[in-house]
Amino acid sequence: MNNLPVLDSRLSLAAGFVRRGSVVADIGTDHAYIPIYLLLSGICSSAIAADINEGPLERARINCARYGIGKDITFCLANGLSGLPLIEMGVTDIVICGMGGELIASIIDASDYVKDPAVRLILQPMSQTARLREYLAKSGFRTIDGAMTRAQDKLYQCIVCEYDGNVRSPSPAELELGKENIGAADSPFFDEALIQLIEKTERAINGRQLGGLESPELEALLSELHEIKNKR
Repeated sequence: MNNLPVLDSRLSLAAGFVRRGSVVADIGTDHAYIPIYLLLSGICSSAIAADINEGPLERARINCARYGIGKDITFCLANGLSGLPLIEMGVTDIVICGMGGELIASIIDASDYVKDPAVRLILQPMSQTARLREYLAKSGFRTIDGAMTRAQDKLYQCIVCEYDGNVRSPSPAELELGKENIGAADSPFFDEALIQLIEKTERAINGRQLGGLESPELEALLSELHEIKNKR
């Protein structure tokens, strides 16, 4: 079997940011669909498939054997990036999908390897996206690309970044939606994400008002969101 695995829109978006000729580490690999796809497409030359649990890693081994590429993938039972042969294999692109933003931030924070400016991080948080963006901005990571997609009726953001050591201070809306998405006129999912966030923020403000609480940060966010909406 050598046909490509079918990636859903969420995984396809992340895979699309991996550089041609790269060596990839897929963290939380589950079924290893991303490294299988990248190897069979000729995008990457070798890959690490890592997971914290043996069950998903075994599924990854089985899938790779089915596609006949088991020898091209190094399987690692690991917690995040800890203990992976990143230096030995010359990993250039690190993919982390299917986790909450805080967990992704903790994985990045625990590794010195990611502070090499030549290493690209491709991150796709399932939740807490603003907290991940805040961590990246404060920790010297520059967002160089990104996009949104929808999978199973949920919107997802993919954040592509590299380390340059400079601390940044994104606005509240940039933390939530990403400066790269706000500035992308042709994003098919941005307007939907913007409306959802406006409605969510309005509900939060109304809830706090009912409890007699002020919401200056939420109100500042809402004001910025409306400015963005009016400019589109």
